[in-house]
Amino acid sequence: MHFLFQTDWGLFFVFTVAILVILAVADMFLKLLKIHPHNTRRLVHILVGCLVCTAPFIFESRIPVLVIAFLFAVMNYFAIKYKLIRSIHETDRISYGTVYFPISFFILVFWFWEKDPAILLTAMLIMAFADPVASWVGESRRKPLLFTILTEKKSLQGSTAMFITALIVAVLSMKGFRGLFGDPISWQTAVLFGFFTAIYSAGAETISHQGTDNLMVPIGAGIMLDALYHSAPDLQFQLMLWMGVTVLIAWLAYKTRSLNLSGAMGAWLLGTVVFGIGGPAWMIPMVIFFVFSTALSKIGKKHKKKLETVFEKTGNRDIYQVFANGGVAMIATMFWHFITPEWELCGILFYLIFLSAVAAATADTWGTEIGAFSRREPVSILTGKRVPSGTSGGLTLLGTLGALTGAFLIALSGMLALKWFAGITLAPGVLWALTAAGLFGSLADSVLGATVQAQYQCPTCHKITEKTQHCGNANIPRVHGHPLINNDAVNFFNTLAGGLAGGLIYLLFY
Repeated sequence: MHFLFQTDWGLFFVFTVAILVILAVADMFLKLLKIHPHNTRRLVHILVGCLVCTAPFIFESRIPVLVIAFLFAVMNYFAIKYKLIRSIHETDRISYGTVYFPISFFILVFWFWEKDPAILLTAMLIMAFADPVASWVGESRRKPLLFTILTEKKSLQGSTAMFITALIVAVLSMKGFRGLFGDPISWQTAVLFGFFTAIYSAGAETISHQGTDNLMVPIGAGIMLDALYHSAPDLQFQLMLWMGVTVLIAWLAYKTRSLNLSGAMGAWLLGTVVFGIGGPAWMIPMVIFFVFSTALSKIGKKHKKKLETVFEKTGNRDIYQVFANGGVAMIATMFWHFITPEWELCGILFYLIFLSAVAAATADTWGTEIGAFSRREPVSILTGKRVPSGTSGGLTLLGTLGALTGAFLIALSGMLALKWFAGITLAPGVLWALTAAGLFGSLADSVLGATVQAQYQCPTCHKITEKTQHCGNANIPRVHGHPLINNDAVNFFNTLAGGLAGGLIYLLFY
């Protein structure tokens, strides 16, 4: 047996067996001792979380560790599908947390194994301890103060416990592991950075849905820790400042009913990353998109009243809409900061991907809002024939001009911001290329809406709609498109198409 501990692949076998033993013991506790599934789930959560944190100390290569994470993600998915391993999968709600946990571990190992293993360990330990503690505290209170941000009820006591536990873990882990790996930090630094990491982790946990906290919390913690510990002092201050300022921005958006509660929380999480690690050059286009799009939405509210029975979502935006419109921009910002923080070729490329994605989101929003004022019915982007107002894939001349104007405004604001805050002047042709990329994204949105977006027909009024409920009827028949492709998915692909088009145009012609 000694040879198993002498190679990484021998350790791979031992490590895998150890995790399976933990699962087997938990299953035994569930069956023989009649322990509640919630408690066995928490036990497995903590034990496996602690076990995987030994990986950087016993494995020489990260490859076997990545394979372990991948295998358990697949295994847990099929265990959920076929209702196996009841000790961790028997809950009173659908949860894919046991799938997200190894996925987050895979991402963190890939990201921090060589760069900063202390962050890898800290992020995983936050998830291993803070989430079970929050769950236990929330469920143990007789009269918990409940709130709902997205779909699942949370308690104020549980979220407070999440924050406190995450703070303790972040401080002690970074202080201890940093010293162990030869990069010691002061207690003041550990406490300060741990505080902001814990806030972000607790915020990410409040919007969890079907176990997504097992992905969002450790990855969110990793993003914060990396940005704080691997940045210059001015950027560290910028990140901490904007984490606070975006709370105010999100609150104002919520109070003015531009965003609902989940949308406000999503805007805070997204804004913290984009504004905090990107800075003014990244902030200005996003703010312009939100402010002007919100104003247009308020102005055109009466004109869109008749379309509310057709569109899937109207009124104040939720978290899905926030990330559908801003998720690609957020990812581009992270790539710029964590991969190419200098304004070299790749740095500018990621900025232009970001800018094109925001331009595409603006073009789509302005096209819809301004197009609602058109007195003529739209034409289908596929057939060129007149279709009823609100039909997915319908275009009007007024709406298309609005989309073009919105994309141009974002491209111009971004290029001016880049010049003012980074001292970089791009060729005038880039302005038109970015505008075209934004318009391309909105047209791609129209094509997807007309082809693959789910459409339903009300059995009462026979109207074609994006909604699954209509005229008091629930789960009305789908007559077109794929059930998983809703308006939010189409909006995400809109920004992705716009962002990639902007990056491709720049690489090919500039």
